[in-house]
Amino acid sequence: MEKVSEDLKESFGDQVSLKYIDADKEGLVNYPLVNKVLQMGYPFPITVINGEPKFAGGIMVPELKSSIEELLKQ
Repeated sequence: MEKVSEDLKESFGDQVSLKYIDADKEGLVNYPLVNKVLQMGYPFPITVINGEPKFAGGIMVPELKSSIEELLKQ
């Protein structure tokens, strides 16, 4: 996760913040959207950007960067 954070910081500076949630430690009670996505059958990790689930099952840095770039253009 640290590598992803470094990559995003290098590409976007302070425009982007990253938060890692360990569901085993924190539970999902505070993250109903993630819980809903999991109940739909999608696997961890779940990547959410601006409150919208985008990716599941892995952290794909190029796709993540592309999605962030699109949001920043808006």
